[in-house]
Amino acid sequence: MLKETIEQLAKTCKYLNTSTEFFEDISQPKAVFEFKIRPSISGKQTILPIIRVWHCNPHSTGARPYKGGFRFHPGVNVELLKVLSMDMTKKCAIADLPFGGSKGGSPIDVKKLTKKELRDITEKMTKEFLRHNVLSPDIDVFGPDVGTNSETMFWVYNKVAEENSQMRLPNVSAVVTGKPIEHDGCPGREDATSKGGLIVLKEFIKLSKCLPEKGATLAIQGFGNVGSNLVRLAPDRVEFNFKVVAVSDENGGLYNENGLDFSSIESWYKEHKTFKGYKNATEISNEDLLLLPVDVLIPAAIENQITAGNAMEIKAKVVLELANEAVTQEAHNILKYKGIQDIPGVAANSGGVVVSFIEWARNRGSRWHTVDLNKIGEFVDEELRKIMQTVIRNVFEKSQTLSISVNDAAHILAIEKIYEKMKQKHGYK
Repeated sequence: MLKETIEQLAKTCKYLNTSTEFFEDISQPKAVFEFKIRPSISGKQTILPIIRVWHCNPHSTGARPYKGGFRFHPGVNVELLKVLSMDMTKKCAIADLPFGGSKGGSPIDVKKLTKKELRDITEKMTKEFLRHNVLSPDIDVFGPDVGTNSETMFWVYNKVAEENSQMRLPNVSAVVTGKPIEHDGCPGREDATSKGGLIVLKEFIKLSKCLPEKGATLAIQGFGNVGSNLVRLAPDRVEFNFKVVAVSDENGGLYNENGLDFSSIESWYKEHKTFKGYKNATEISNEDLLLLPVDVLIPAAIENQITAGNAMEIKAKVVLELANEAVTQEAHNILKYKGIQDIPGVAANSGGVVVSFIEWARNRGSRWHTVDLNKIGEFVDEELRKIMQTVIRNVFEKSQTLSISVNDAAHILAIEKIYEKMKQKHGYK
């Protein structure tokens, strides 16, 4: 994945005729932090690696931080985090957010841990990041990712606050985003990636006229935070009224050509922790879900789902990449060859970091009371809508102007913006 990503970056830089120094700068991360902690798991002391990657910050670090999620997942490794941190840099650039890109994680399976063990790991990790001067509202700001959530972010925030008599960080609440609302979080953060993706999809359909504006069918791979919120939000009944016909988790999913009822499948899933046995749909594998003849295919689970091995068989008219790196670079090329409209993650799934920016900015300044939450939620939704519409409009316009694919246009636009900032920062020609 890293090799393909750097090759794609080299192609983009060559197209834009950027300087050699610029390519060398952004093709490798600024810093990689690796250390080990020793938590107790199942009553036994365990050595656990922790990783954080800073890709590139086109802004002045110390005034404008690196920003990126932290994940707990068995697949975490340095190479993956290098790719995901580069994606974060591009996302922030396209959305004109004053962040550099970072990503972190630890290769653990949260399903095998108790809540007490997970909190212990999170708190030990937080103390190490503080000791290495990584966590700070103006240096590196964490957010939730695969295997982490608002509760995990609260544990980080709480531990930083406890340690702050020695650290003396200003605006401690801005050290992480995605926190619970009652602990300085922001209304709308929980479903921001899903909302942002739907805003992009709707605006893209209006611009490209590639699908009718009523009743398009959706297949959604993933039923975590992003996927489940997509299933809930898609049938808006007012505007596009998308029809979700398929959904899955890591063990398989459901298909009903007449549409799935969110309330019904959510109740079943909460009770049984699986889609198996659900009566009002046909059970389907993840592999088969990706190949359904739907209008829009949305990989919203994890990386490397649409690859050179299955891309030629994709039948969807539009692919909306809401999981990071769900579509490999080679698969993007195949989708372009097949004429499938392909909206990459750097343009489609930045809704989370957009609302994270709003949370971070508010945490650095004003506070609010409970009575203001509805008004703040409306403000967040409106800002998210404006930013995500601007993102896809700019990407679509670039694709039309240069007669290139939407995927290529998104990466070119991102690198253009990063290059302009880096020229100012480092004096590149």
